[in-house]
Amino acid sequence: MIQALRRRLTYANAMATLALFIALGGSSYAALSITGRNVENGSLTYKDLRRDTLGGSRIKESRLGTVRSARNAESLNGVTAARLLVRCPAGTFPVSDVCVERTSRQPAPYGTAAVICESTDRQASAGRRLPDHDELMTAIGDADIALAPGGELTRNVYPSGSVSGEVDVLYVTNNVGSVALTPNTAAGAKAFRCVADPLN
Repeated sequence: MIQALRRRLTYANAMATLALFIALGGSSYAALSITGRNVENGSLTYKDLRRDTLGGSRIKESRLGTVRSARNAESLNGVTAARLLVRCPAGTFPVSDVCVERTSRQPAPYGTAAVICESTDRQASAGRRLPDHDELMTAIGDADIALAPGGELTRNVYPSGSVSGEVDVLYVTNNVGSVALTPNTAAGAKAFRCVADPLN
């Protein structure tokens, strides 16, 4: 068998076999020896990169399309995010889940103030009402509004301690949140502001 191989082994065959080994070994060496140090920064294109190898700082987000499973992310059952924002009547601003008037009204007894609030915007909506203590305090704390001098009425009422069958009304006396009671009479009149339900 060795004799048969020797007869067929020529210079050309030996050189071809050697060339084949060098070519295979050289490409393997090149594939194993090229690292990130051999590549100039910013010279590769997306075709040269393996999938899922880039991080957030290397990606231009404005070039990305909407993810297929998130096409409705900016709406809820077809309603856009803008329509879900609280819309308040003119002259009011949102506080928690109500709209509070920006300016206080002239002093009035509790009963008169309640009627005035109820009749405001009555034809366009369900009308308005006096705020409860928490709503008024949140409005004063969240917004750049000042309590009227002498304090403002709330809708919180209690049985009168002096007149049977009458009520005393809780009112906020200052921006810190101090409270007192005032009778539902002309003498107990205080400034007030109304609150309304959002328009949406």
